[in-house]
Amino acid sequence: MLNRINITSIITDHFSTLKRLNQKSNYINFKDVLLFIILPIFISIMLTYKGYGFDDQLGNLITATSIFGGFLFNLLAIIYSQIDSLKKDAENEEDELKKIKEKFVKEIHINISFCIVLSIMIVITLLMTTIEIPKFEFQWIFKKIIIGVNYFLMILFMLTLLMVLNRVYILLKKE
Repeated sequence: MLNRINITSIITDHFSTLKRLNQKSNYINFKDVLLFIILPIFISIMLTYKGYGFDDQLGNLITATSIFGGFLFNLLAIIYSQIDSLKKDAENEEDELKKIKEKFVKEIHINISFCIVLSIMIVITLLMTTIEIPKFEFQWIFKKIIIGVNYFLMILFMLTLLMVLNRVYILLKKE
């Protein structure tokens, strides 16, 4: 029943794209773990600990994230329709650039799909910050955890979006 909405394969496939080009092992490169996992966790913990909130900008954040999600759906459709021409372009490149472009052609839809999943999760968790549970003694802890998760997801979204932008640039570069 839940197979229709199971997103775990998108998430695991995305993190499997965080390997070096010629890497033989199945482990994610340490620098990518640092950039995509440890750094967002550290920054989100610090922002939450310092008490930075985003209540005033909640509507703007939901709107911006929703717009990015829509744009990413369109980009996914464009990449899908152009995948054959991108593969042909990759075949005409030099050896090193050819390997990179071939790898990116295979992985770009995974990264874009992950960004779309992140945008959906961000909108949901942003909406969760407005939940008031009556007679719940630990409401402030719940809100702090949700705010920390939001910061983590937003930072991860931004970093993954930059990675997608870089990969699309490399794929479309005609030099």
